[in-house]
Amino acid sequence: MSESDTAVETLRRGMLGKQFYLIFMRVVEPMENPRDEYFGKHRETFDAHTKWLHDIEQNGIMFASGPLRDETAWDGSGMAIIRANSREDAEQIAASEPFHQAGIRKNSVEGWTMNEGSFTIDVKFMSQEAGLS
Repeated sequence: MSESDTAVETLRRGMLGKQFYLIFMRVVEPMENPRDEYFGKHRETFDAHTKWLHDIEQNGIMFASGPLRDETAWDGSGMAIIRANSREDAEQIAASEPFHQAGIRKNSVEGWTMNEGSFTIDVKFMSQEAGLS
C-alpha cells in the first residue's frame, strides 16, 4: 500500500459514522402561499406541529429541522434530521407529526450517516449572545 493510500485510509477511519434519519415532510398539494395557509386555515395543525418540534427537540430526538425552501420557492414542505434507535422508531416518530396525521403532508424516512462536516459556535459572554455557523 502506498503512502497516499495509507493517508486516505487514515482519513476514512476518522469519519464520524453517526447514524441519523431524515424525515422528508412533503406537502400533498403544493401551496401557493404556505405561510398564509399555515397561519390561516391550517393554524391548529401548525400549532400542533410547532409543539411536536419542540417536544422532540427537548427529548433529544431532533438534530435539525426546517422548511425545504430557497430564495426561489417554497411549496410548504419541510425536513427533519432525527436521532432514533432504528428505522422503525424513526418511522413511528415521522407518523406522529401533526401535518402528516392531518393528511396535509406525507412523511417519508431515509437513513443518513453523518461522516464529515463542521460547524462553529460563537459565544459572546458580555452580551450573552450565541450563534452557529
